[in-house]
Amino acid sequence: MTSLPRQESVASSLPSNSGVTTEIDRRRRDNLNDKMQTLLKLIPEELFQEYYRRKEVVDLENGHSTPGSAGVPAGGSASGSKLKGTGTKDGKPNKGQILTQAVEYMTKLQAQVDARNREEVELILRVKELSKKTGVAVNDINLENTSAEIALARIGVGPLAGMGEEMLDNAENAKDGC
Repeated sequence: MTSLPRQESVASSLPSNSGVTTEIDRRRRDNLNDKMQTLLKLIPEELFQEYYRRKEVVDLENGHSTPGSAGVPAGGSASGSKLKGTGTKDGKPNKGQILTQAVEYMTKLQAQVDARNREEVELILRVKELSKKTGVAVNDINLENTSAEIALARIGVGPLAGMGEEMLDNAENAKDGC
């Protein structure tokens, strides 16, 4: 068995790119932190109050005490100034808490959109039914598509995604009763 001679490592004449990598990582972290702060501003403060109240109840049931929860009455905060939580030293929620509440908020908003869409479909069906009973033709509103379908088509998704902009405008104007 022959062994190859070990090559000595030669110092590269190329400069190290560790400074560039550090700069890229720093920009990436700064961008992420900026996005987190933007997201934090978009989420209603009440969601964080509910989050900490629920967490406090669960922790108390399990015999644990949450940081900053000692002496806090149920439904309130100790100082009133920490409305958005106590996830970090400065009293703001941490990134995980922000993301958790953002998902919860989007889920809540989606449920509201779904409920309104169901109501709209029920109203459309009711108008069609009344139109048949009374024999009065309804031409001034769009009874074919919901507002959600029209809005989704504008961003290129949903059942009407292939419609042209002019057709969407006509459908929306009929929906508004114009």
